[in-house]
Amino acid sequence: MTHPDPGWQPKLVVLDLDGTVVPYYQERALPSQRVRDAVAATLAAGVPVTIATGRAVWSALPTAADLGLHGIQLVCSNGAVVYDADAAEVRHEVTFDPGPAARALLAADANLAFAVERGLSGFLHTPDFHVDFPSKFFGTAELDDLLAEPTTRLVGRPADREERGAEWHGQAARWAEELAASVLDPAKNSWETGYTGWIDVSGPHVNKASGAAMLADDLGVDVSDVLAIGDGSNDMPMLRWAGRAVAMGQAPDKVKELADAVTATVDDDGVAVELERWFS
Repeated sequence: MTHPDPGWQPKLVVLDLDGTVVPYYQERALPSQRVRDAVAATLAAGVPVTIATGRAVWSALPTAADLGLHGIQLVCSNGAVVYDADAAEVRHEVTFDPGPAARALLAADANLAFAVERGLSGFLHTPDFHVDFPSKFFGTAELDDLLAEPTTRLVGRPADREERGAEWHGQAARWAEELAASVLDPAKNSWETGYTGWIDVSGPHVNKASGAAMLADDLGVDVSDVLAIGDGSNDMPMLRWAGRAVAMGQAPDKVKELADAVTATVDDDGVAVELERWFS
């Protein structure tokens, strides 16, 4: 991460989606008109804009279209997949054997349920995995069958989440972080955790920075010329990597502390505020 000099201008913009381009907790939320206009002005200046998201490809595509992004690769699944939307093909993909990670997690908590990302088909999941959020689910399988093939992402979450009580729910994020850190090997896996007790597991050294770096390399853009904007813990590797790192106004302190600048909140069009600085 570097601080741009007075004459600096980004040559690639990388945006997180949820909590950055659109608010959390809304199904198919639309970017504001101001954000769409700021992205359009950036593109009109000849600067590529892309997204780096924890969402899978099929979930990221509609919001990318809402932003007016065309002719660019999208970084999805926390960096495990780089997808060319125009060609409708995966350009880069990092897979791993999910078996060791799943069994290590299960040994620590026998009530976990699992899902795996199978290419562009969607999620295959164990019968006890709660399908209680919008996504692309295409079938169920017993654990051994679920783990039989390499995947870009393994998801673990408690099958008995609703029965764990208010105290557990209040500490679900910490529980997920501590469980993953206690049993997973960072030499073999990367992982991200969520506030609902969600654990996302990927291959080693896979994160939004690794995915965005592949894209920047394809475009011939040096990391020092990349502007990245995000708000969450899974954005931190990307923010550390980018030439200019900007945290959203509602981001946790740990995200703000490693950024070069803090913009407005997602509700106050923080992405537009930052892009208008360079392209207006």
